[in-house]
Amino acid sequence: MIQQKNWLRQHIPQFTAALLLIQPVMDVISFWLQRFDLSTAPTLVLRMGILGITILYGFLVSDRKQVYYIAAAVCVAIAAGHVYTCLQLPDGYVSPMQDLTNYVRVVQMPLLAICLITFLRQNEETFAAIQRSLTGVLLMILAVEILCMVTNTDYGTYTDGIGTIGWFSNTNSQSNNLCILVPISLAWQLVQEKRNMPLFWVTAMLSFAALYFFGTRLAYLGIYATCIGLSFTIFLVRRRDWKIAAALLGIAILATALMTYSPMVEHMRVNGGIQNERQGYINMQIGDDLEEVKALIQKVPGNSGNSSSSEEKGMTEEERQQLIEDLTPVYEHYVSDFVEIFGAEKTMEMFNYSIDVHDFSAIRPKKLMFAQMLMNDSPVSSQIFGLNLARFTVGENIYDVENDFHGLYYLYGWVGLGAYLLFLAYFVYLIIWALIKNARKYYTPEAAAYGIAFLMCLAHAYNTAGVIRRPNASIYLSVILAVFYYLVRLKSYDQPAGTRKAEK
Repeated sequence: MIQQKNWLRQHIPQFTAALLLIQPVMDVISFWLQRFDLSTAPTLVLRMGILGITILYGFLVSDRKQVYYIAAAVCVAIAAGHVYTCLQLPDGYVSPMQDLTNYVRVVQMPLLAICLITFLRQNEETFAAIQRSLTGVLLMILAVEILCMVTNTDYGTYTDGIGTIGWFSNTNSQSNNLCILVPISLAWQLVQEKRNMPLFWVTAMLSFAALYFFGTRLAYLGIYATCIGLSFTIFLVRRRDWKIAAALLGIAILATALMTYSPMVEHMRVNGGIQNERQGYINMQIGDDLEEVKALIQKVPGNSGNSSSSEEKGMTEEERQQLIEDLTPVYEHYVSDFVEIFGAEKTMEMFNYSIDVHDFSAIRPKKLMFAQMLMNDSPVSSQIFGLNLARFTVGENIYDVENDFHGLYYLYGWVGLGAYLLFLAYFVYLIIWALIKNARKYYTPEAAAYGIAFLMCLAHAYNTAGVIRRPNASIYLSVILAVFYYLVRLKSYDQPAGTRKAEK
């Protein structure tokens, strides 16, 4: 048994490398399965299997198995509370497999982080394997993007064909992955004793081009975060590389100059034109009563800074009913699911009787509004343990919120959100503690790169649903947190690189 455990410990770097390098491969397979209208169940089963194997591997080599027991107990307790709450509804627990599969996606991040910390603790070569593998993953993604462009099989980041994403399906997840991998890879290449500067600049230029042509605002932000963040770090702790820092700042300036011509701005321009056209349809639908309707809308409490009641503004009950009658066709057309579930009058109250097409087409606010209404109509226990994922589907439309942290609350309540935030807070505490104790010691280009990656990851999680419940993205958050732990608690800074050993 001891011999088998030692063998497992010796091969942790190889296992970790395989765990990371297979991620873009599974993403590409999932993409083509979807393109051919085939089920993505094979890659889902593969991801679940890899998660199970990784947890088992970490448990077997760990000397602190109580951590795994505690993590399992917390996950099971939250799941039990969530299932119990779902069973309280009149229609029972609808689509339990879908709901529980989604829960597994959520708990993957903390569980993998714990496993990776175990790997870093048990084998001193694991950190180097992670660094090499993340660079390998980035190069694989860039190679796929080049290949799809050469073969003319890039279908665009957006449905209108704008942007370059490659053979990857989820826009927000892929944006997150690029924003994480680019700074980490560049910083790792920068600090190598025998660094390959041609490879460094090839990686940098291809990576920034990928972020530029990706087309999302967060991807564009990734250019600035990486260039400015690494430049600042170089000027602060590695001044002999000031020319590299200056070049990175030059790239940030170039990105600013070229912003007008970027796919990001092009998409915003096209989308703005579509919205103006839809607004025209709304105005035509209301017809000759448009000005009268606008005047009545101004009397609605909260509009034009007014907080008084409709009676105080002079809108009678008859006028209110007339306003509802005039707006009903508009709301039945643009937010029909809301009208179906909550009724026309209540839906209008939710949107404050707006006839602005931007309010109807703003997907994220609409989904948050829908989720809040569901929560308001649910038992108090739902606020504690969350709602069933199936309740966010109406016909062919899915109103699962597109903000990860909000999603944690609506799906797993205050308990689920609180547990997740506490887990993240521990690693934030480690960072703050290290910088206060000895910033000169802990603040390195590698640490800065992981810090940039962490902030970009949080930005994606707050603004999209592309991280926490996406296994192909949350795995990199697991890596970031595990590396934070390694840099603060395990790494020996008194020995040359390559000879240091992790504390056990």
